[in-house]
Amino acid sequence: MQLPSLTTGLHTNIPMHCLGWPQEGIYRLLLNSLSLDVAENPCEFVVYGNGKAVRDEQALQDLLRLLASLREDETLLVQSGQPVGVFPTHPAAPRVVLSTAMLVPHWSNWPQFRALEQKHLTLFGQSTASSWAYIGAQGILQATFETLWQLANQHFQGTLSGRLVLTSGLGGMGCAQPLAVEMNGGVAIVVEVDPDKVRRRLETNHIHAATEDVQVALQLAKEAMAQGQPRTIGLVGNVADVYEAMVHEGIQPDIVTDQTSAHDLLGGYVPAGMPLAESRSLRVHNPQAYLAAARETIRRHVKAMLQMAAAGAIVFEYGNHLRGQAAQAGVPEAAHLPSFVTLFARDLLCAGITPLRWVALSGDVGDIYRVDRWLLDRYGDDERLITWLQWAQERVHFQGLPARSAWLTREEQADLLDFVVLGVREGRLRAPLAITRDHFAGATMASPHRETEAMPDGSDAIADWPVLNALLTTATGATLVSLQQGGGVGIGYSMHAGMTVVVDGTPENAKRAKQTLQGELRLGVTRYAQAGYSVAKTTLAEWQRGEPT
Repeated sequence: MQLPSLTTGLHTNIPMHCLGWPQEGIYRLLLNSLSLDVAENPCEFVVYGNGKAVRDEQALQDLLRLLASLREDETLLVQSGQPVGVFPTHPAAPRVVLSTAMLVPHWSNWPQFRALEQKHLTLFGQSTASSWAYIGAQGILQATFETLWQLANQHFQGTLSGRLVLTSGLGGMGCAQPLAVEMNGGVAIVVEVDPDKVRRRLETNHIHAATEDVQVALQLAKEAMAQGQPRTIGLVGNVADVYEAMVHEGIQPDIVTDQTSAHDLLGGYVPAGMPLAESRSLRVHNPQAYLAAARETIRRHVKAMLQMAAAGAIVFEYGNHLRGQAAQAGVPEAAHLPSFVTLFARDLLCAGITPLRWVALSGDVGDIYRVDRWLLDRYGDDERLITWLQWAQERVHFQGLPARSAWLTREEQADLLDFVVLGVREGRLRAPLAITRDHFAGATMASPHRETEAMPDGSDAIADWPVLNALLTTATGATLVSLQQGGGVGIGYSMHAGMTVVVDGTPENAKRAKQTLQGELRLGVTRYAQAGYSVAKTTLAEWQRGEPT
């Protein structure tokens, strides 16, 4: 796969691939998602997990060619990673609109999807892979930091110091867990079946130590807890075996969760009791036997988590469809485990605090640090935000185009946009920035086993909201709008919408960016207010009082 190079310089003379910065920004984000620094398997167009950015090599080249010639009054449509065509629209319309893996509900299941995927008719896009908004490990790291920050404040006086977190999975999503535990002062043992992944996370400083011995891992953890020092240990092993062993020996962690690839038992979850190479072979040559072994493993895995919960640990699912898979494997009581969303994230969303990420299209890390400095100066009293930014500057390794992710209030989002607009317009930023997000925000998701679980009015499965979100961001003038299904928890279990605005500094563009960010934020809080959350109702009332009449 040959990708064009992305040269950089002052934004007045950067060599351009496209006819304008909105198109150029999307062009660069597409290439970034498939760059060697970002994508987990770019040769197969896989960005992370099993989520792909494009259908194949031909689709990629066609998309780049069409983006390069796209005018400001045209819109490129993309169907599951393959271009449909360019249509005449108008300058305020999105330059790119994508729909990915959208199946008629009766056919929206893994067997039907895989059959269609094998016919080369669709692809699995995860969340930010097929919408070209993936920025590497930082996105999930920041969200995991937020989760554990909320947990620490709810249960442990604002710190995880001296607390043991037991979790599993060190893949593209799971590798955020040990860093986020460290950022909150805690000690983590992270179980991972693949020794190569453990070794890689040790080399990239995601973990402090690695071992194949449960007792060694426990001893390292006990020493760090006694000293009140953050420490993270990668433990090579199968999660079911390790969790059962800890239950048997009476080891009681303070917090237990999981980030294995449980949403796709065939494509990602690894059964216990067989070498890794053998499991990979079985996955291909006898998928039904593989699935049976995976279900038995996940049954044991979740049974052990339930036993730890009964003994007093704080145990929750981290959005990977673990409970649903365990229920199908014969553990109906898995439904009793709460979700990280209902425990730690929903109050933030109801208050209008949602994730954004901004990407320096220049490729210059200085653009990101300029925004960091401004946020640190402007919002020095926001302890949560400042703590994250200081850790991020010290520990986050930029992958591909430099980017930053943060959960921001409504005021912070509006001020950030104003700063970026002026920075681009006045040349203090070397090139336009793309502002985007993951799909975990307000009305952007319908996912009864994660984002919309346990709604007070029972509207968990109502999928109108992400559709409305996509329609709204199209109407307000986002640069890219996406609608897809399956991300995070798998085919048939979620629908979600994405958006990106490329901020080029012009007044018209700034107006559309503001409409998009503020409109999407308001829709998200409205969704929670209609579901019955008093915090969301109060937030809307406060916003309304603060708006000019």
